[in-house]
Amino acid sequence: MFALLPRHSVKLMAALTGLALSLPLCAQWKPALPGVAHSGITQIYAGGGAADRIGPGDLLDIRVYAQPQLSSEARVGSNGAINLPFIGAVTVGGQTAEQIQAQLTGSYGRVLLHPIVSVGVLEVNSRHVAVNGEVPHPGVFAYSGRLTLLEAISMAGGMVPGQADPHILLLHTTPAALTHSPNGTPNFHVNSVLQTIDLNHLAQDPNLNRVLHSGDIVEVPRAHRVFITGAVRGNGAVPLRPGMTLNEAISEAGGYATQASTGDVRILRLEPSGARRQIVVDAGAIASNHAPDIPLKPDDIIVVPTSGLKLVGLGILDFFDGAGRWWVQGKALTTVGMY
Repeated sequence: MFALLPRHSVKLMAALTGLALSLPLCAQWKPALPGVAHSGITQIYAGGGAADRIGPGDLLDIRVYAQPQLSSEARVGSNGAINLPFIGAVTVGGQTAEQIQAQLTGSYGRVLLHPIVSVGVLEVNSRHVAVNGEVPHPGVFAYSGRLTLLEAISMAGGMVPGQADPHILLLHTTPAALTHSPNGTPNFHVNSVLQTIDLNHLAQDPNLNRVLHSGDIVEVPRAHRVFITGAVRGNGAVPLRPGMTLNEAISEAGGYATQASTGDVRILRLEPSGARRQIVVDAGAIASNHAPDIPLKPDDIIVVPTSGLKLVGLGILDFFDGAGRWWVQGKALTTVGMY
């Protein structure tokens, strides 16, 4: 039924290929092109690393030397097994390609004389991470080898400039642990750890660039912003850093224009009810260190009037991000503070 290899042929061929067989065969396979989709998962690194553990969904390339009828591609099933000619179902889940190679060599050794088997990893679909939030291409990404936080964000196209917050959220869920109660009832325990990683401190602490695990979720949140309009050199949105004050925000907007009236700057602050309250600020006194600076909150709107223009009861009608303009209309607002 099988074309058996003569013993002297096997020895000669093994001697010629001994160097190649001493290397991890899975490292010789060319990875697929980035961006190939597999069942909703974007394939980024298709070729498996030598230490990668095979899991459900992975695609293996099984080659038996001089036995084309036994050589084929095999997809790992949900049970962690593959089906091969003449040896049937073989459990490979949790093993490396090198371990599978040794296992199949032993299995085929029962029907062939000194078989030479190679195992390549064509696709890695069992290991994946999700990257969501303020990235150009959010989604689930398959990977192999060692993957860090920054590499995962890069796979999603990087962080959207001006919109992404550097405080990254990393959710890591450990595999479910099975225990049994005294009456025999099975109990599953899952531990999830949510970390906040400040990329601003990455240069001082490279360990913040965490090594990810399969199933990890990376969330790039939208940055908090404040909006500045009126007599400043740069109207528009300014990223809100922790502890940012009015004076700092004005400085980031280029400073006051020549015609600015700094004595009655308005801060329109969003309340939990959805309404905005008006805070009147003497920004000139703050700039000259005669009054304490005002801490800002997310989505504050700062309106700097021009000299001689009375801004009593201003309301915000609309804001156009692209043009960076505020449209204002007269509306009764309550003045809640005078600084």
